[in-house]
Amino acid sequence: MITLPQRSINFFRFSVLYWLAVLAGVFLWSREWDVVRLASTKQEEDLFGLFGFCVSCAIAFSAYLDFKKQSLISMKKVVIANLPYLVFLIFLTYTIEFGRHSWDYTQYEAAFRAIVAGDNPYLSNRYLYPPLFADLMVFVFRIGLRLFPLLGLGKSAWIFVFYVHQSSILFFLMTSYYLSMRFVSQIGADDATGTFLVSVLYLFNVPILRTLSFNQVNFYVLASVLGALLFLRSHPFLAGLSLVPGGFIKLYSFALCIPLLILKKWRALSGVLAGSILILLIETNFFRTLQLWGQFIRFYLFFPVEQESSLFRNTSPMSFLRNSLEFLDTPDWLLGSVLGVVLMVILIWYAVRYFQRENMAVSVEKIPMELTSFRDLGHLLDFSVLTLLITPSAWEHHYVIAIPLAIWVVVLRGRDIPWHVLLACSLVFLLPVYNVYPFSYLRLAGLIWLLILASPKRIETRFGFES
Repeated sequence: MITLPQRSINFFRFSVLYWLAVLAGVFLWSREWDVVRLASTKQEEDLFGLFGFCVSCAIAFSAYLDFKKQSLISMKKVVIANLPYLVFLIFLTYTIEFGRHSWDYTQYEAAFRAIVAGDNPYLSNRYLYPPLFADLMVFVFRIGLRLFPLLGLGKSAWIFVFYVHQSSILFFLMTSYYLSMRFVSQIGADDATGTFLVSVLYLFNVPILRTLSFNQVNFYVLASVLGALLFLRSHPFLAGLSLVPGGFIKLYSFALCIPLLILKKWRALSGVLAGSILILLIETNFFRTLQLWGQFIRFYLFFPVEQESSLFRNTSPMSFLRNSLEFLDTPDWLLGSVLGVVLMVILIWYAVRYFQRENMAVSVEKIPMELTSFRDLGHLLDFSVLTLLITPSAWEHHYVIAIPLAIWVVVLRGRDIPWHVLLACSLVFLLPVYNVYPFSYLRLAGLIWLLILASPKRIETRFGFES
């Protein structure tokens, strides 16, 4: 059986091999070897084909190193040991098939190009994120400017930027999968159950497919949240530090600072503060170049909150309310009032859940961890999806951040109410994407259902003392 420390060492080794494979793909693309037959124009498809070959070799070699010293004497152990690598191969295939510029990535690259040209990347109202992600991609572009001539490639360095972006998306998807495996073990599932559960949730997952097809950045946030959940009990400073990269890329993970503050998790909050200061110091050259951050703050303060809420695919409460009121032919001013009430109800609901969880009485023999840690994880999982309930834009690919909550619900409630859990997860992760009112909002309904299934009172009933 593979222990958690062994899994960590194995994944670290795989990570090194993965990035070596990423570089090897570019190197092979630049060669004129007979064994590498490319199109005469060295198209991007050739590059991603070589990427697939090199990463496949890394996966196969990692699997060989992991298993050569183990005695896999039963089919169950063989499945547990090999399934993660099969999942990685499927992720790799998806990434290669989606190795083309989406509309979303076109907006990203427009922002990157604006920074290179010294312009404001936020003028188009289409690049919505803090400057860190764009700054990192500009840094990659400058590496490409030096690397491509060195390799004899007369191609635009923006190809290298997209290649690294896609490689990073896949890497953080696999990192999230690995962290989910650790998380499911932490909350009490055995190896076989945990491996099967996490694999099913990741493979049968429309938000993951949409994130890959749109070249989106949600896996950074997912890995950031999972890291905080894993480290909170044992290494709270690292838990706070884990939230910082995801928060600086998409803000979502910073929502977990609210329960950390309420719970007085000062060491975790000090990790958030230290990591934030470090990133700002490096990114702004010790606060000497603050122009991008000033442009972002001005954009954020005047963000057009109704920019995309008329679309049914936008599953935010604002979108649902706006379209519902529009069908009812109500006055325009009513939307703001109703939305304010709904947001207030959500916040009150969260407050009630917090106090219920702090006061719930459960049998410590029935839960997989110490009671305080059990409560803390519940609080953090609530807030991990809060942004989906209060943001003006919640697209289907954003729902990957609901994976930790789904794991929590399946492990804690899956045995006593399997059909409820299965249907809620199906609405969030299996539902196709379409634009039909009000059925497009079933994903939002599934998320709320998951929160209800994980409510403190229901957990207390499930794990309470025998009467």
